[in-house]
Amino acid sequence: MAERGLAINEATWRSWGRTISGRPGGVRRPAVFLLLICLIATAAAPAFLTITNLTAVLTSSSFLVVAAVGEGFVVQVGMIDLGVESMIAASGMFIAWMTVFQGVSTPFALFATLGAGAGIGAIVGLLVARGGIPSFIVTLATYWGIRGVALLFNQGNYISPDAVDPPRPFGFAGIADSIGGVPVLIVIALAAVIAGQLLMSMTPLGNWIKASGSNENAARSVGIRTDLIKVLVLAISGFMAALAGIMITAWQGSIYPLTGEGDSLQAIAGVILGGIPFTGGRGTLVGAALGVLVIGVINDVIVLIGLPAMYEYIFVAVILILAGLQARIASAK
Repeated sequence: MAERGLAINEATWRSWGRTISGRPGGVRRPAVFLLLICLIATAAAPAFLTITNLTAVLTSSSFLVVAAVGEGFVVQVGMIDLGVESMIAASGMFIAWMTVFQGVSTPFALFATLGAGAGIGAIVGLLVARGGIPSFIVTLATYWGIRGVALLFNQGNYISPDAVDPPRPFGFAGIADSIGGVPVLIVIALAAVIAGQLLMSMTPLGNWIKASGSNENAARSVGIRTDLIKVLVLAISGFMAALAGIMITAWQGSIYPLTGEGDSLQAIAGVILGGIPFTGGRGTLVGAALGVLVIGVINDVIVLIGLPAMYEYIFVAVILILAGLQARIASAK
């Protein structure tokens, strides 16, 4: 009887895990986690569930959502990009340096910044694909190297429109404004998620990316150029990180060389919470965005209830462990 009870209990846990997760890599799990976190946040701080606060959460999370979209492409192939946060800072410093100190036109500055992000990502991809260096090592080097570049733009100092006399405003500052009461930053983040998900779900390229992550040798055997896929996804990650850097620069009205510290790990955490496994091959970018919002809500409620910011790391760690345990239960035979 005891063995039967244990078996029933185990079956119940597995059923619970499958119910919450839905199909492997689906959006149900991150959606359930986000809902639960929002319910807890509302109970802990009634001010959480107000239009003003929810808009602030979405706006402050928009940069990380964009970065997580790029990271999601990389993780889908079974790789990792640790250089996201440095790219965010360096891109922000680069476009601010061009527009404030050099007087470069806004369209050219935007094109150059986004192009540089994609180009650096492509170079990283070539080192991984052609050089045979693990993505962890190459992007760790990128993390340090690009951070150094960010520090060089203004000798380690921040850049703002007031850095020159007379002040020269950021020509791209308008992306921090609102249209019809909706912040443009939220619109950009939503567009990035939709475009990324459509690419993954409705194009041959998306199938090739997932196939490369599921089984690289099998994908190569049917003619998929897996090396090119690696270069492409890291270029996309670099582009998205550069876009996030532009967004945060416009939002803050200034940019610091150390902006974005911790964003690489938060983007990765959002991707994993969103149901994309480290082994790649499945998952959605919508899920990755929801995973980032889980982290954003945690950050917000910590501020609302007056806890020290250090608790953020503890709560995110607990959520990640719970997500891992739940996914293991759901996939148990």
